[in-house]
Amino acid sequence: MTQKYITFIGDIHGCFFSFRSLLEKISQADNKIVLMGDIINKGKRSYETFSYVKKNKITQLIGNHEFLCKHRNHKWAKETWLNTGGTETIKSIKASLGVNSEKQIQEVLAEMSYFFDQALPYLIVDTQYGKKIVATHGGISNRIFRQNNYSLEFSLSIDLRIPGSYIFNKGDLAKIPGCIQVIGHQPTETNFINSNGNYRIDTGCVYTKRGMGVLTALRFNLHEEEPPTVFQQICID
Repeated sequence: MTQKYITFIGDIHGCFFSFRSLLEKISQADNKIVLMGDIINKGKRSYETFSYVKKNKITQLIGNHEFLCKHRNHKWAKETWLNTGGTETIKSIKASLGVNSEKQIQEVLAEMSYFFDQALPYLIVDTQYGKKIVATHGGISNRIFRQNNYSLEFSLSIDLRIPGSYIFNKGDLAKIPGCIQVIGHQPTETNFINSNGNYRIDTGCVYTKRGMGVLTALRFNLHEEEPPTVFQQICID
C-alpha cells in the first residue's frame, strides 16, 4: 500500500529559512514530500537549500533553473543561467563555504549539477480513487498535449530544451482526462492556486509582488478524494 499523503512544495528559489519554516508546519507521518523544482537561483540561500535537500534525500523534480545549472557551460545556456539567478547562487556558495576562486566555485557547481542529474523529470502518482496526479515543473500545455496526439506518455517524452516543454511552459495547462496537473514555475497569486482543476503552486516566495511572497505546499490524500490541504509560509528570507 502506498503512503496516505503526498505533499508538493512550490519553487523555493534559495529562500531557505522560509522552506525550513514551511516544513515544520507539515506532518511527515505517512507523507511523501516532493519539491517542484527551482530550489536554487534568485534568492540569497541557494547553497544552503541545495545542501539541506541533498542531506535529507528529499525527492525533487527538475526545474528550469536546475536544468540551466547543469548546462551552464554550454553557449546556449550560460548567459541565461547567470542572468536568471545563477549569479545569486554563486554568491551563496561564496558566503556559505568561504570560497572565492573560480576553480572552487566550479567544483561546487559541478557537485550541484551531479545532484540535479538525479532529480525526477516528472512524477505520476496513482490514487486509490482512480485519478492520477501528474507533477511537472512547468506543466503540459494544451498545444503540447494536442501535438502529441493527446497522449500523456508522448507529451512527457519531448525534448526538454524547447520553450513549450513541461519545465519551461509559461502558458495554459491541458485538461488531461483522469489526471490532475500540479506545477510550479509560473508565479501565481495565492488566491489563484486552483486553475480549472489543476494546481499552480509557485506563489512567488522570492518576489515582493502583491499576492506573492509566499511559499506554498499542497497535500493530497491518496486514499480518499477530497480537496488538497494548503500549507503556506510568508517569506522570511
